[in-house]
Amino acid sequence: MTSKPAASIAVVLAMASVVALAQGSSDEPDLGVYARIRDEGFSRSRVMDYAFELMDRIGARLSGSPNLDRAVAWTMGALRQSGLANVRQDRWGEFGLGWRQRSVAVDMLEPEAATIVAAVAPWSPSTRGRVTAEAVYVRGFNDDTGFAPLHGTLKDKIVVLGRAPGPPEVVPIDRPLFERFTDEQLAELARPVSAASGDDAAELERAFANAAFYERVGRFFADEGVRAVLTPTGNNARGGLSGGVVVTDWNYTLGMFAFRKDRAMRVPVVVVSIESFGRLSRLLERKVPVRVAVNADVEFTGDRVPGFNVFAERIRYRLSASVDSAAISPLARSIPTSRNVSSITIGDRPGYTSPIGTRSWTHSTGEVEGFQR
Repeated sequence: MTSKPAASIAVVLAMASVVALAQGSSDEPDLGVYARIRDEGFSRSRVMDYAFELMDRIGARLSGSPNLDRAVAWTMGALRQSGLANVRQDRWGEFGLGWRQRSVAVDMLEPEAATIVAAVAPWSPSTRGRVTAEAVYVRGFNDDTGFAPLHGTLKDKIVVLGRAPGPPEVVPIDRPLFERFTDEQLAELARPVSAASGDDAAELERAFANAAFYERVGRFFADEGVRAVLTPTGNNARGGLSGGVVVTDWNYTLGMFAFRKDRAMRVPVVVVSIESFGRLSRLLERKVPVRVAVNADVEFTGDRVPGFNVFAERIRYRLSASVDSAAISPLARSIPTSRNVSSITIGDRPGYTSPIGTRSWTHSTGEVEGFQR
């Protein structure tokens, strides 16, 4: 007998397939189908059961981590229980380093004792036990001219690293984190996506160049004898994060390819809350001596961990979704909807076109990080 959670998976997938069929030949939505989906969600939703399994029982699911393996095993079992056939893993290649955070503790010891909210950056090495050292503030810089003034000044220090080349190093929250789109914004989103503009391509090139530069920053810190790096979280144009929220994702690694053994980070990197970073940086800018203790304990679980997607099939149409998450967070990504398609693909690796008359459900694994409170 199919369990209620597993049966709900089958129902949701079946309903989504009906949407794809109903809209396959026309832009006009079938409101009856949408009403059935809403009724299924409001009346028989098992989303909290699935969230419990993935977020509470399993937890964070970084690419290449043991927890992602656990999440994949749970997903495959749930798909089988729901009645889907040919549930399987399909390897897309080699991902890189297997990694997980075991524990982290950061404390300011002087001028006053204070606990710092923190998480280890993905694929960072461990500290050598609990390291205690003088903290030094390094304001962000974006070219190689920034190395010379620091040469010979960082040995055995803990670096408080601001990533922005100028103020504000930490972006405050100055607007609501939740935004309801206007009719005009929704209309803009509904327009067909055009080819990437020259500005988009230039922005992408800058992002790659910035990542390559920070890989050189990491090597410089290691060569200079830095014992650990503390960097602020959630610092972006949309506003910072507050209230002890810590985000760790690829942006906080020193280098774009930190998940590869030949490009691995050589100095421990710990991401700290904006409040903690702000206090440390203000003290150091005013020449107040600061001593910090850092203990980052991580485990590398493999050098050449494979990457793969999970597939399952049922008669009719193809769907896909993702259950991977963050280095230190159990939160999963949401699944968007799409118009005029019988295939919904979520994840960092391309899915595969299914034969007509077959519906597939896919768990696409890939590099996805997140946040914790």
